Amino acid sequence: MSNPTLFAMLPPFYHQPPCGDVSWYLRRIQEECPIQIEKYRYLKSAFDNDVFLINDEFIFRFPRTERVRNHLRHEIEFLNFLKSRVKTCIPTYSYVSKDDDFAGYKIIPGKTLTAAAFRRLNKPSKERVVDQLVGFINDFHRIALGDFEKFKPRKREAFIDEEKKVEVELSTKLFPRLSRAEVQAIENFYSESKVYLRSIPTLCATHGDFYAYNVLWNRDKSEIGVIDFSDILIGDPAKDFEVFYDYGSAYAQAAYSKYVGPKDADFLRRAEIYYKVHSIYTLLSSLLGARVSFGYAYRRFRQKFELLS
Repeated sequence: MSNPTLFAMLPPFYHQPPCGDVSWYLRRIQEECPIQIEKYRYLKSAFDNDVFLINDEFIFRFPRTERVRNHLRHEIEFLNFLKSRVKTCIPTYSYVSKDDDFAGYKIIPGKTLTAAAFRRLNKPSKERVVDQLVGFINDFHRIALGDFEKFKPRKREAFIDEEKKVEVELSTKLFPRLSRAEVQAIENFYSESKVYLRSIPTLCATHGDFYAYNVLWNRDKSEIGVIDFSDILIGDPAKDFEVFYDYGSAYAQAAYSKYVGPKDADFLRRAEIYYKVHSIYTLLSSLLGARVSFGYAYRRFRQKFELLS
């Protein structure tokens, strides 16, 4: 592979291992926040942060990469800006450490709306989810770039050098673990994607990591919530449609018909590309220290690339 395709998506290159000494994190929280910790749970599914649920009431995030740590204050400021512009539940941070190296917010009610959880919903609930998701995207994509840039979002061009690093990691770490047919599928995918991602017709403010694991569903209120704004990006509006492919391509089509942002002929094709590349990077992440098993990531990759036998 050569000539990165500007997926504007990266696996985490960690500067430190996952949480080793839980007591250190809990001590930091108690030293800087007026909270008496009665119980906690370490949420191991997060990629860029060590995340703790405290007293079933607060979420505390400790960034694991320098980029996410440096952007934490901007993320919090952006959420304060965003909350009056969307109807969706989003985090409101109550606690920020004096060094800006961790922060906490009151938990958003609901459960992670995985693909499996979405399938279990009845038809009216699925329709409400899609309507609310596309409503959130419509509101987000309306943000003027001049306003958005104040919060230091990433830009597609910033990924070029890092995507070169990804290609090396794919070749040296991931490909030796895959069959020749699987490697060929990825190489063909990269080659075909270049046609669609070389030039994006319109850029706008995007969430940047909008997929099923960053969506919550409050069954009691029939409302979604959206979390993890550490990857906000001036990028391809199609990237935020990845979430609908988690739930099924038919829902992507339904959402696109209600989308009022910038459209083009290849919009949904690019959204599907982002959906698939996420599985490649999750697979690679499992070899780079992420709290996700290679077996799970491998199954997801084969599912998304329709390689299941």
